[in-house]
Amino acid sequence: MTAPVPPSATGPGMEPVLRCGAARPNPPFVPAIYDHKAWLIHETPSAVSRDADLLARAILEEHAVIRPDALTVGIDVYNIEAEAAGCKVTFYDDGSGSIPGIETGHHAFRIGDDFPAMPVPDPRKDGRMWVNVEAARRVVRELGPDCWVRGAISGPFSLAANLVGAEELFLACLEEPERAHSLLGYAVRIIREYAKAHVDAGAGLVMFDSQASPDMISRKMYEEFVLPPTKDLIRHFAAQGVRDVPLIVGGNVAAIIDLLIETGANNLLCDFTADWDECSRACRAAKRALRRNISSRLIQESSPDEIYAAARREIERAGDFPGFLMGTAVICFGTATEKILAVRQACNDVPPRL
Repeated sequence: MTAPVPPSATGPGMEPVLRCGAARPNPPFVPAIYDHKAWLIHETPSAVSRDADLLARAILEEHAVIRPDALTVGIDVYNIEAEAAGCKVTFYDDGSGSIPGIETGHHAFRIGDDFPAMPVPDPRKDGRMWVNVEAARRVVRELGPDCWVRGAISGPFSLAANLVGAEELFLACLEEPERAHSLLGYAVRIIREYAKAHVDAGAGLVMFDSQASPDMISRKMYEEFVLPPTKDLIRHFAAQGVRDVPLIVGGNVAAIIDLLIETGANNLLCDFTADWDECSRACRAAKRALRRNISSRLIQESSPDEIYAAARREIERAGDFPGFLMGTAVICFGTATEKILAVRQACNDVPPRL
């Protein structure tokens, strides 16, 4: 398991990320484009998420049209590992832009199951793991090593919530902590194998764990149940040569920014609802890169000129923060391309930092 190292990286901590066709070195532009990829090739998320050819084509179109500084391999990024483990996913073949989702009441496990004895899904054949891994392989082969392609993996708490249901997991954390820890251990085993398959395909990683948002669980719960398995995963990835692991936890992350730093992830998210000043102070001190999002609603409801102005305000607010990345919240399916490119242009119009 040997991950590609961004050639622009110069040391641990706030490395600049590798750029896929950026016009200027700073700040990197990292929009959250998942199901919207399908719209770019006039397909539905359900169709693209089940077809490696379509998914690779959608990612390459994203690269050509949007020119982000990082690409994410995935459509419904939270479902893949859980589906491979046995959860049932609903797809929408009605021509709509609806995102596939795990069916309510069709989780594969119960909190009291014997998780240490459970088999781990095989990324070569189980569920749609192979679709994403094969798409990653094709995109890396097409774009070469100078483009940062990341395989989307679930964080341990979000995967555990999908395996048994969020309510059952939350109750177990409060009433049956040993069983919750056992479930999270199983989630870690699954994530390790899926991550290895992406890295073996030549891709990097990006970890999504928004079920662990402070909008969803308490700081104490994060510290007890989420921090240990997340640290375990990131240490494991580092030992295998993966030096850059973005950790995507949405919501008001200022409340747990010190714990997110403690995970070992070198690239964190300050969502549009979180306090930038508090998050950036902590990340500057800890030498962590930090992505600032502007909201999906602003992008949906505003003109390109208004979006450009909002992005420039965030960039200017970041000042000389060396690990700043300009991002967006999840881009809605069907969003006009010129709106996304307004954020791209705001990044391009900033002189490079020396």
